Amino acid sequence: MKIITVKQFSNEIKARLYHHALEEAGINSIVSNAISSSLFPIGAGTICLQILKKDKDKAKKIIKKLDKTYSED
Repeated sequence: MKIITVKQFSNEIKARLYHHALEEAGINSIVSNAISSSLFPIGAGTICLQILKKDKDKAKKIIKKLDKTYSED
């Protein structure tokens, strides 16, 4: 099974929020690069939210709703 990145974050708290929303919807997900981004916050890369490719369409719908709710406007 292929793992894909569905969203990238600069903030671990927001990444974890999205992760938990996906998990509640029955979509297994992982947050990667969180430790390295915390230890080396400048230029260390982004925090990635990853899922199985088969869950992409369902996850994108949830992410779109979350983006509207948690927009940084």
